[in-house]
Amino acid sequence: MYSLIYDVAEEFGIKPINVYKCKYYYVLGCSSGTYSFCQARPRTAKIMEIHSVKTELLEKGVGNIDTYLVNSEGLPYAERDGRLYTVTRFFGSNELNFMNSNQVAVTLRSIGIIHRCLRDMESSIVYAAGESRNTVIEKYTKELKDMARIKKLMGKRMWDMDIASVYDSFMERAEKSVERLKELGYGEKTTYCHNGLKEGNIIYKKGRVYIIDWDNMKHMSYIEDIAFFIKRYMRKNCYYSHNSGSPYMDLECAMNKYATYKSIDNEEYEILRAIFSYPQRFIDTVREGFRTGKTFLPSGVRRKLEECIAQKDFEEKYMTEW
Repeated sequence: MYSLIYDVAEEFGIKPINVYKCKYYYVLGCSSGTYSFCQARPRTAKIMEIHSVKTELLEKGVGNIDTYLVNSEGLPYAERDGRLYTVTRFFGSNELNFMNSNQVAVTLRSIGIIHRCLRDMESSIVYAAGESRNTVIEKYTKELKDMARIKKLMGKRMWDMDIASVYDSFMERAEKSVERLKELGYGEKTTYCHNGLKEGNIIYKKGRVYIIDWDNMKHMSYIEDIAFFIKRYMRKNCYYSHNSGSPYMDLECAMNKYATYKSIDNEEYEILRAIFSYPQRFIDTVREGFRTGKTFLPSGVRRKLEECIAQKDFEEKYMTEW
């Protein structure tokens, strides 16, 4: 593997002095800087699309993203034995700590800067072949159909009474959210979104935030990004801080941090409220549980569902007090 790394690195115009193996990638220490080397998950068309978006963001002054290096042929990837490899800037391994509200505040402002640029992105970007642009409402509609099918198939064999007792209330929330999104015409205007703003993809270093790993980027809506991030903050910080009496950012404060650089109009506020109300994690976990064991729940899935149920009332309160 190391001979492959040195070979590919040379194609990208860098010469590693040190190579460190991490779980999913290699860190290349070079005289010109530090880089991340990994096998790419997306196809070539998708990599080119991500590269185009990153390049335009960089041209707009966004420097806190892991831009690709290009090889001697001007491509952001190298191919060896049918596999694709990419080299990106490496910012360190200090993942965002959701229990640190100061770090979260810096991240919200940084996301706002990126989203402002994504909203104004030129339409000249080349879209990956075979991918639909308007997948927002279709995504929610499919999930609701899956949940109705799961309930019908499970019937009285629903995994346990605790889950069965909240199933309908979660689904009622989901259906109201989707109906509201349809009324607002959500999905008619689409933009790019990172589609994975979790701790492992957000590096905090010396007061700055760096957004990495854009492999799951979609042409959908940046609103999905900010809703996902804040709901994750609520789940990983606010709920536990509330129970222990510790301070945390309420939703209005969090949105004000985000809006420092990315203004939000009234329609976007209404869309955000509807998405905040959508019980995405509960739905994802039920679908995961059904796929992995139709007659029993794997322990990991059960823990996620128990957390969803435990946080249900607080989540509704947190999302509506705004």
